[in-house]
Amino acid sequence: GVVAIAKEHQLVTIADNTFMSPYLQKPLDLGIDIVVHSATKWLAGHSDILAGAVVTNDQALAAQIYFVQNAVGATLGVTDSWLLQRGLKTLAIRMERHTASAQQMAAWLEQQSVVLRVNYPGLVSSPFFEIQQRQAKNGGAVLSFDVGSYENAKIVAENVQIPVFSVSLGGVESILSYPPKMSHAELDANDLAATGITPGLLRLSVGLEDVDDLIADFGKAFKNIPV
Repeated sequence: GVVAIAKEHQLVTIADNTFMSPYLQKPLDLGIDIVVHSATKWLAGHSDILAGAVVTNDQALAAQIYFVQNAVGATLGVTDSWLLQRGLKTLAIRMERHTASAQQMAAWLEQQSVVLRVNYPGLVSSPFFEIQQRQAKNGGAVLSFDVGSYENAKIVAENVQIPVFSVSLGGVESILSYPPKMSHAELDANDLAATGITPGLLRLSVGLEDVDDLIADFGKAFKNIPV
């Protein structure tokens, strides 16, 4: 839909495909002109480098991007390039495990009384489920859920033992973050509310740990939330 509007107005489209990775979604096949990735995340997959990628199948656009890259000099060093290449070799198998666990985690969270809502496009209950099924393999491995208040979110963050508490995502380890004060800290209260980032919202990047262990960990943390 976005591509059709852009072509009508002779605009270049750019999609950030970081959350899905090229294994789960291929924006170039959907007509997007330029795809960007934070390769720090799923592509490398081990939370040990900072990297980015810009991809296009248009030779003219590729030449323009290369000119900027060459002029600015923003290129990876040898070690980071090697680590990224190593991560790419296991991308497919990692994403299969990440996403299967995320699907199970999201379904479990949806059944918990302390959770007000779960945001995950792999759930049939999601308003984005149908379009996600059309353009991607599944719902990905990142989800968010609302436990009702800042106080409850703090209890969960302080009581889970498996996830790392960090602003990042896409690593072999599960990563829990608090968007209102981390990834979206620059937004004021009105902007946060307008974007659906409520005081009780937590974001989870599901790692490669045993999903039953993750569920048990969050289950114990939830028991500390006062009824």
